Amino acid sequence: ELGDPLSTLGNNTLTGVFVPGNKIALSAYRHVKHNSRDEPTETAVEAPVLIYMAQESTLFDEPMLRSVLAEANATFGTLQQLGLETSRAKYLNISRAYRSIVRACLEKLHLAKMSPEVQTDETRLQRFTDAIIVFYAAECLWHLFEILYLQNNQMVVRQLLEWARFHSPQTEDRATDLVLMEEEASETDDYWSILRSLILLGQVDFVRAMLSQNRKAAQPPFKAAELILKSMPVYQEGYALQKFHSQWEYWHVDTQRKIRANVFATEPELEQILLLVAGDNKEWDAWIVESRDWYEYLPGYLLFTKPTCKPYELRVAASNWLNRWSLLCPDKELTNMSRMVNQLMGHDIKLFIFEAQKLNDTHWFSTHLIDLIYHSGQLKSYFDQHNIDLPALRHSVVYEYGTYLMGSHNLWQLGIDYLDCCKQEGKATIELLLPRIPIRTERQATKLISLARQRGLINVEEEICKVLAKRSYDNERYSNALEWAIRSKDVRLVTAVADHILKHCSETGKVLCADTLSCIGGRMFASPRLVFLTKYHEFFQFYHNRDFLVSCELLVNLLESKITPNYFWPSLIMDALPLLESRDPKIFAKETVTILHHIETALVPIIEQNKDKHGNDHSAALFKDYRAENIADIMTFMRLACARNLARALIFENTMK
Repeated sequence: ELGDPLSTLGNNTLTGVFVPGNKIALSAYRHVKHNSRDEPTETAVEAPVLIYMAQESTLFDEPMLRSVLAEANATFGTLQQLGLETSRAKYLNISRAYRSIVRACLEKLHLAKMSPEVQTDETRLQRFTDAIIVFYAAECLWHLFEILYLQNNQMVVRQLLEWARFHSPQTEDRATDLVLMEEEASETDDYWSILRSLILLGQVDFVRAMLSQNRKAAQPPFKAAELILKSMPVYQEGYALQKFHSQWEYWHVDTQRKIRANVFATEPELEQILLLVAGDNKEWDAWIVESRDWYEYLPGYLLFTKPTCKPYELRVAASNWLNRWSLLCPDKELTNMSRMVNQLMGHDIKLFIFEAQKLNDTHWFSTHLIDLIYHSGQLKSYFDQHNIDLPALRHSVVYEYGTYLMGSHNLWQLGIDYLDCCKQEGKATIELLLPRIPIRTERQATKLISLARQRGLINVEEEICKVLAKRSYDNERYSNALEWAIRSKDVRLVTAVADHILKHCSETGKVLCADTLSCIGGRMFASPRLVFLTKYHEFFQFYHNRDFLVSCELLVNLLESKITPNYFWPSLIMDALPLLESRDPKIFAKETVTILHHIETALVPIIEQNKDKHGNDHSAALFKDYRAENIADIMTFMRLACARNLARALIFENTMK
């Protein structure tokens, strides 16, 4: 609840508007119809209108999880470089790289969740718990997808057993502890329940290891059980299928015969395990109800009943098993992940992708999986058959994911790589979002400019330079402001910075940014005002180095340039005063006449115009120079100096002749 009183008064309600950065701006709102009276509301002026910025919280607000995004981004980039004509093995390596990223993240999350800092913080604890659930589901589903659609297996039972083993680690962990206990393990309360769970999961090797350590291992029932498990045929790739079926059928019949012959009657727990091995439906039904998910014991059941199950046969087997589980466990409901497992095994990829986008991972899973499907081409015929435009689907999810990352202050660098894959639409989005990224340091700004330049986004580069120029100006870092303004190519901005430097010089006699102006070179042509400032700085340097002839020439050129700002005329004229008053003429007669001409034709009209508009006082303040109190003094000094220098110059020039 927002707690905004204005939104609850009268007929008021809330309205929202999407704003950049995946946010919604919420505020009070009253619907106005065409026949509503145009009058202020009863709360006008009294109650403030508040705007609330709402933003969805995501798993990746947790800093630890951002490593997943960075590592996945690197793998995504590698996949784009592979192209569309690469061997299946390389795509399989990419898939495993994605899964290894998620597994490593899960390990970090489990360790972090157990830390005292997280345990005492309920918010973070819940966030870690949610992240574990989401990434566990992502890894589990990705692993199953890899087995069924990327590995190109002729038989899938062995791979499904590995999949079930990884995603049911509790039983195996306990079994490992019991194996380490050796003979004493058979005396524990959960010994037989663990053995039974291992058989249900198809972990035959663990069962053999535990039975061999039993105190009764030397007795006939245990020896017979060991022989059955040891002689169980296991299909290997390339083995003759018909021959394997014959061997497996013989083994299966022999196992059933021994059970019916009461070989294990003296050991009822052992007999239960052998009934499961023989695929006895009654025994399996008795333990299916103990499973947490419908698919948990499916791989184990296939191992003992259909060990050569092919991918296309899995659809029927999974459907039958799910129906069986539903009848035996009517009170249990399918979770979203359970439905997605069924969709994968049932080859309903369309619905699976739809459900994958509902995971609370900001589309991380669906984006990278669809991109892998697109590049590998494994399901091209499926998408063609169902009239699904896979390139358009892949473009859409990559674009949305990249846009989400670009809208984050911490993840925008990753988002650019995804948007780069979206052609013109992605480039336009980068151009739109890149200038909106908050610039914290000049190093970051330089990186943004580099990224914009690589993509030919000149407008973005100039916009960033404008922001930095204005920020430096506000912080009184005028050299920086001038540099960024020049790079922005904004004439008004360059002129504004140059104006400030010139005004400061007229008020104090000191030139700001002297080092920058000395090295500016051809960049001064970014603005006429900057040209004037640069040339004036050159005059300033020559004058202080006592190179008066060159400085006089520059001064006269500035007077004649017609780019002198009105407010700087008094300072420019006053700079000529010491040169005019010199005993040895530094300015010749012709140049003196030029100066006098500019005083009368340029400065005097400006003064008169300002007097007409603002009066004498304002004119005096506007044209004030640090070397004279008012403009009248400047005019008097200059006319007298010009007259005296003209006399000296004429005498000197005529004498030289």
